[in-house]
Amino acid sequence: MRLNDCFTRGLISILSIVIFVAIGNESRADNGKSAKDIVATVCAECHRHSGTPSSRFELKAPDLMWAGVKYQRGWLLRWLEGKEENLYPNGYRWDKSQGQFRHMALSSKEAISVADYFEKNLLDSRVQKGVFNLKNLTEREVAFGESLFKDFSCFGCHQIKEGGKKAGGPISVTLYGAGKRYNLDWLYRFAVNPQDFTPHSGEYLADLTSLQVRYLLGYLMVQGVEGYKYYEPWKSEYFKNAVAERGAKTYKTYCAQCHGFKGEGDGPGAAGLDPKPAVHAKMPLSDMPDDYLYNVIYYGGKSAAKSPSMPDWGLTIPPQDFADLLAYLKKTFKGE
Repeated sequence: MRLNDCFTRGLISILSIVIFVAIGNESRADNGKSAKDIVATVCAECHRHSGTPSSRFELKAPDLMWAGVKYQRGWLLRWLEGKEENLYPNGYRWDKSQGQFRHMALSSKEAISVADYFEKNLLDSRVQKGVFNLKNLTEREVAFGESLFKDFSCFGCHQIKEGGKKAGGPISVTLYGAGKRYNLDWLYRFAVNPQDFTPHSGEYLADLTSLQVRYLLGYLMVQGVEGYKYYEPWKSEYFKNAVAERGAKTYKTYCAQCHGFKGEGDGPGAAGLDPKPAVHAKMPLSDMPDDYLYNVIYYGGKSAAKSPSMPDWGLTIPPQDFADLLAYLKKTFKGE
């Protein structure tokens, strides 16, 4: 037998095996079974769909008792059809060398049926709809969330993307696609206490304030979402209706105590401060971008590498008063 013939027959044999395995994987689910049967037989080989949360060290794959409230439907359908990459770079059990594997795939029709089954039957009473929202999420808040992600060592176990490249520890689930994968209601409840879902599995419980939770979840929920539209408050109706004369009262109430009534930096609080408050009377605030002024005042001096003595007034000053204040600053202080 010629060498070319041997090579051709060998290649055909290999392709036959590959095709047989692929067809076998698909046919395990694509055989007319109902969604309930698929979940109870095929899925249940690795996933639990009932019971109480257990340590990852006792499981083969993630629990799915709450799958109906955990995942966004679009992502879930793609995952069930085998169109999404594995979520755990080194396998679900980080204590074992599992490596990569191909998850079983369903037909489009079966994926829809199983997703419907999840949404109807695999629920969790602890996850309350609408209890947390990310309305009016700003780009600055997401930047704070990114810092928290690293400050609280989330970066050590979860991979994200920086400059288009994967970064972070591959121990747990990847998060660079979190924004198109998770339902916010579930993610919020998980963030309250991860141990409620995966007890004694290495999950970290962070001591977060309510604002920090917003920043962190905001950061996660934009991951993988192309063209996310951030809220720009300086373009809101409050600023369209801003009146500088009303802003003068707000300036007197909150700003004059340090910056002085005329912006000379000589307010009663200035005596004990180092560095001294900014002298608005000598600053061309009228020429400064709205977003810059807004962020410095709303989030505080330290958020813009300015004096840490400058408070973050965002939660204190009502939105319309805040807009009026910026109008007053830009109309009044035009520099020397």
